[in-house]
Amino acid sequence: MKFWHVIIMALFFLLLAKGSHPAANTTIKTQHEIYAIIKGAVEDDSWWQARNRNEVKEKLGRYYAEPMLSEVSERAWDFIARPTDWYCRATVADVSLKYLTSENALLSASLVNTDLVTGQIQKGTGYFSLHKTSSGWRIVSANYRWEKEINAH
Repeated sequence: MKFWHVIIMALFFLLLAKGSHPAANTTIKTQHEIYAIIKGAVEDDSWWQARNRNEVKEKLGRYYAEPMLSEVSERAWDFIARPTDWYCRATVADVSLKYLTSENALLSASLVNTDLVTGQIQKGTGYFSLHKTSSGWRIVSANYRWEKEINAH
């Protein structure tokens, strides 16, 4: 009878210590790394100050992997090269992890795009696929669905 008591106590302590288990901490650390990549890809606008295509690609390479990196970098450089009066700021409101392995992740993010001049807000959802590279997690595909604009007034 004492044997079962020991097993039950051991199971109890294992369940109690589950939150501090190294594997659980690794998963939480991975989630934070992935969320930081999404937040950076959406909110970091340092690429606007790039002086050439290579600099754009270098800055966006913190968040994207090929072949998407080349596509996004080219579009970003085209945007920079043209005069614009676009004053919007995109932010991540929430992130939801849908699938995670040691090499791949799928998630959705609630996005808010704010016109800094008019205050008009547009909400949407971003769907991201990430892959673990030698440089860390990187976005390999992204799709966006924007909803109607919300008048700020």
